[in-house]
Amino acid sequence: MSADKLIDVRNLNVTFKGEEGPVYAVSDVSFDLAAGETLALLGESGCGKSVTMKSLMRLHPAHKTRIEGQINIDGVDLLSMRPAALSAMRGKTVSMVFQEPMLAFDPVYTVGDQIIESVMRHEGFSRVDARKRALEMLERVRIPSAAKRLDAYPHEMSGGMRQRAMIALALACKPKILLADEPTTALDATVQIQVLLLLKELQRELGMSMIFVTHDVGVAIEVADRTAVMYAGRIIEEGPVDDVLSNPWHPYTQGLLGATVHPGMDRKQALPAIPGSPPQLTRQITECAFAARCSYRTDECMKPMPAAYQAQTRAVRCIHALAEV
Repeated sequence: MSADKLIDVRNLNVTFKGEEGPVYAVSDVSFDLAAGETLALLGESGCGKSVTMKSLMRLHPAHKTRIEGQINIDGVDLLSMRPAALSAMRGKTVSMVFQEPMLAFDPVYTVGDQIIESVMRHEGFSRVDARKRALEMLERVRIPSAAKRLDAYPHEMSGGMRQRAMIALALACKPKILLADEPTTALDATVQIQVLLLLKELQRELGMSMIFVTHDVGVAIEVADRTAVMYAGRIIEEGPVDDVLSNPWHPYTQGLLGATVHPGMDRKQALPAIPGSPPQLTRQITECAFAARCSYRTDECMKPMPAAYQAQTRAVRCIHALAEV
């Protein structure tokens, strides 16, 4: 693992035990994250983005989950870590902002108590000093009347305020890596922009690396250096965000961009939708999972998928794209 690579994932497979058999949620996923870099995981709901993020902290229930491959975080093999070491890593080396803070916060403890507990656990602070850090973080994420909100319960805050409090909790121990799982999905447009700007500002201040999960192309452009597009549990295209979104190679990426509203578009113009639905992941898909929805499909697409084609800073898994590039 390169010294500047904080995350190095190779051939990650995540399989869940379902009532009707295994669910192959993530298949053969590889990516890395450099120090100070932001990677956007882009794709529609159900493509494996959140499953991948939770795997980086081993948050899936062990008795229902099989994880295979390699996950190295800050030079340490995550999959071989014992529970005590894993607990020490969470929140300190890697922290996560969850999609729905109302579900992530414990409703019977105040927001301040939950931040204080994390700081005492990872930093070894006294309760008095941990409370000062908690107040500092609430002020840093610009929560109004931070001292008062420190003693508020999650249900006493608005959605935007809870999201900011979740960011404060995630950053309270100054982690090297932040995993942000669609942290702006439930917010209105104005608050969404504020949260995105706040995350970028805090990232610069703390020198963090970040993985930002989103299905919103506009968000990916705003926050990311690189993007990895996921479909049916696989990364099907990857590269610098400007390159991928200005010149997408994979037909799925092209479809995502085609279904996105752009400034200056005619309001009466219908957005082209990608036909069909994503495949069920109850079997291991070896062929191109997008083939059934793709206008470029040929018989070759139903054969085992080739390895990703690498071209300088970009990668793609599609035989049609290979013919084009």
